[in-house]
Amino acid sequence: MPVVAAGPAPGLQYAGFWIRFVSYLIDVVPIGIVGAILNVSTGAGYHCRTVGDVSSCNTGTGSLGSWIGFLVLGTYWVLTWSMLGASLGQKALGMSVVDATNGQAIDIGKAVLRYVGFVISIIPLAIGLIWAGFDPRKQGWHDKIAGTYVVRQA
Repeated sequence: MPVVAAGPAPGLQYAGFWIRFVSYLIDVVPIGIVGAILNVSTGAGYHCRTVGDVSSCNTGTGSLGSWIGFLVLGTYWVLTWSMLGASLGQKALGMSVVDATNGQAIDIGKAVLRYVGFVISIIPLAIGLIWAGFDPRKQGWHDKIAGTYVVRQA
């Protein structure tokens, strides 16, 4: 079992739920807009059919824009967490993703594991992400799975 550091380095604190939520919005809103444009332009997210005099329309799950957005967002987070130490939203708000055992930047393998954990954290009504609001070290399930903390200046 890996040794877990006692806390963040001097001058740092764990980043709480709300600041992490805002950084998430900064990251996903532009990608969501691109995904919506792809859905509309390809017609992949909206399907209509007419039978006799009755027309019905619905949105498709698993549409092209949704899958592209999922892949783009995953790639974006993995690369920014491992190469820059934080996503652009996290950087804008003064946060970093660090290894829980040594406080250093994470490598690409740990970033991939963190993203897989992020997906797992979303599945049960995002409880795994909300968990960060109640955890003493402000870790969501994805942080616990990957052995990471999100920290910011104290």
